[in-house]
Amino acid sequence: MRRRADPPPIDGLVVSGLAELALGALTGWPYALAIADPARAQALGIRSTARMRQWHLDLIALGGLTVLAGTALPDMPARVRWPLGVGAWTNAMSFGVLVAAPDAKDKPLYRAGVLASFVATSTGFVGAAGEGFKRRRGAGRRRRGGGWPW
Repeated sequence: MRRRADPPPIDGLVVSGLAELALGALTGWPYALAIADPARAQALGIRSTARMRQWHLDLIALGGLTVLAGTALPDMPARVRWPLGVGAWTNAMSFGVLVAAPDAKDKPLYRAGVLASFVATSTGFVGAAGEGFKRRRGAGRRRRGGGWPW
């Protein structure tokens, strides 16, 4: 009887992105409710259907992009992976706050949190692009002895 090899470990950043995608899929249910039955959605605490849609789509987009980045660049340095993972979650979740409390957008604490989230997300994705260029440049030198990165 042949034994299957253990699957390779999955990068934590990829798992984080998959979890964010899953939550994005689940937020489709309350979004559908907000479209189909606005009064019931309001009774459940959904104060802004537009923000519900934005939260749903942001979770899916940032989750998918995090999976993509973590898969394309396994073993990313912590200085890139942490801002990317934290930023992707906090950026998307900031819209979740506005689903129930649309006026939070005017509060200084909320705005500061969103700013920090955008800094983290931008740092993570720009860092991932830099890491990709760095790895490509290193591969090109090994293959061709230097030159343009692609």
